[in-house]
Amino acid sequence: MLAAAARHQTSFLADAAGIGTTLYASVPGAPFDPRFGGRSRAAHRASGATELEVPGVVSVRRDIDTAVDLWDAMRIGLGPRTESVIVQLDAAF
Repeated sequence: MLAAAARHQTSFLADAAGIGTTLYASVPGAPFDPRFGGRSRAAHRASGATELEVPGVVSVRRDIDTAVDLWDAMRIGLGPRTESVIVQLDAAF
């Protein structure tokens, strides 16, 4: 994703739902002006950032905002840091 993003002044990746974003990037020297909220994809487009179209990046499109999102991410596979947090939470309960 970062290699694809480096080819543009500013860029973003839409989330799995196609409404928000999970990645916003800018190259050195370019303005860094991320947008947030439920409609961040449209806001990034309106700002002139390039939408990245990279196939096969299902896990990068996952945004964990809810318990259902977390369950879905666990089904796909978590990274080592997120997995360690889940293990700590399991131990606490």
